[in-house]
Amino acid sequence: MTKALIRLFVRDAENTRSAKVREQYGVLSGAVGIACNVLLFLLKLTIGLLTGSISIAADAFNNLSDGLSCLISIVGFKVSGKEPDAKHPFGYGRTEYIAGLIVSFIIVIVGVEFLKTSVDRILHPSAVAFSWVLLAILAVSMLVKLWMGAFNVNIGRRINSPVLMAASQDSRNDVVTTGVVVLGMVAGRFTALPVDGYIGVLVALFILWAGVGIARDTVAPLLGEAADPEIAESIEQIVMESDYIVGVHDLIVHNYGAGRSLASLHAEVPCNSDFVAVHEVIDEAEKRVWQLTGVYLVIHMDPIDVDNAHVSALREQVDAALRAIDEHLSMHDFRVVDGERQINLIFDVVVPFSYDNNAKRELMMTIRDKLKEIDVRYNPVVTFDHKM
Repeated sequence: MTKALIRLFVRDAENTRSAKVREQYGVLSGAVGIACNVLLFLLKLTIGLLTGSISIAADAFNNLSDGLSCLISIVGFKVSGKEPDAKHPFGYGRTEYIAGLIVSFIIVIVGVEFLKTSVDRILHPSAVAFSWVLLAILAVSMLVKLWMGAFNVNIGRRINSPVLMAASQDSRNDVVTTGVVVLGMVAGRFTALPVDGYIGVLVALFILWAGVGIARDTVAPLLGEAADPEIAESIEQIVMESDYIVGVHDLIVHNYGAGRSLASLHAEVPCNSDFVAVHEVIDEAEKRVWQLTGVYLVIHMDPIDVDNAHVSALREQVDAALRAIDEHLSMHDFRVVDGERQINLIFDVVVPFSYDNNAKRELMMTIRDKLKEIDVRYNPVVTFDHKM
């Protein structure tokens, strides 16, 4: 059914990098969620009113609140699909993360309420009335929610959407909580112990853990996180395939929503190159990165001396010294200012984030001592930075 719905309502479904295609997927998911939850709401409310069952009627309004989550996801996708404008020149893609965060809050609220209900059931045990009608309705509800969870996972993975992954988790949580009600009904026929209360506490804690995890996953890109290692490696490889470029460093990727990333990178080029030709090569590299990864890249040129044997030998000495200190260290932007009594070695060192200010000061002294052992005239002028 999922494939049929995608064929009917999503044009150019394979082009998941397109903001419009992502929006169509999001609206489809939300509309299906609203339809399923409204159907369950009407079914449970009707049965609840006819049978006088408060629990079924209450669960009906729980489905209505789930429909609200679906509406939030639709709004999130519609806003994130808006074109960039003067107010938001990088687009509205991060709205999708905000929508996912709201859904995670709803999941946490459900977990807290379910925890309170479960603890109250343990402290004040009461029999859960067994009813074949209620059991059948709950079974239908679980099947629908299972399908909704699988549906949202399928689409969420297609477009790498935190909102839809949160919605799928919400559906799975509903299946588990409904299963606890069914278990309590069945257990109530054989024991007076509040089995549903004890299991309910465990399930509530699971729901809270899932909600917090989803919130963490959606907050991370909003705060700004490191570039995906595969994307970073791919960008660097594409750029390094270009003529003239002999090294790259300082790659920074900014995420403005799924499928909307901007990046900057420093490319080392021989200082004696034809810079008009180099400029053309860099333009082509930026275009290739966009075509192959969907990342809009800006490249900054760093001219370096690659034909000077003296400078090359000094660079190799410094690089070997850094590797001997810590294999995770690397350097770039190496320059030399020669003198008879002092040789200034100017370079940047990329250090892991585990290096705090004290560790950097100690590293600076270690680098200085290591290079002085090679030649007392060496004076390192070091700038520390991190791999983004």
